[in-house]
Amino acid sequence: MLEIERKFLVHGPGLSLPKHHKKLEQGYLMRMEGRSLRVRRIENKYILTLKIGTSKVREEIETRLDRQDGKTLLAQALEAPIKKKRYHVKIGGKTWDVDVFGGENEGLILAEIELKHEDEDFERPKWLGREVTGDRRFHNSQLAVNPISAWRKDFDKMLKKS
Repeated sequence: MLEIERKFLVHGPGLSLPKHHKKLEQGYLMRMEGRSLRVRRIENKYILTLKIGTSKVREEIETRLDRQDGKTLLAQALEAPIKKKRYHVKIGGKTWDVDVFGGENEGLILAEIELKHEDEDFERPKWLGREVTGDRRFHNSQLAVNPISAWRKDFDKMLKKS
């Protein structure tokens, strides 16, 4: 399935997160240029995902895993899994996925929006900061290897400019 997604830093006034969120944990089993294979736990469900591509348009193939296989694969991740809380925020007829990261990526908040086509217009909320769609540092597969804690000063400077 083709995924068209844009990703932004959240930095600015007015973000009001809903009470309901889902806890996510994801680990990477394979990572190479333009490809990643991850296992994600959303609450107590597990999904294996292959992503191919590096731009805002990528192939994404997902399959559900039973609990035991999911737990086994997550334990085999290359690094400690990324932990985050995902909130769904509706704005202008679209749903934004707002991820609040924990652990080594504490302080990072990213907002993603899925689109039907690359040039689709969408309402930009006030709390939306710099677009990081093409910035590999903000791909989850890279945040697992090089978390924000490893480059905190540069990240903080980036937020101030956002």
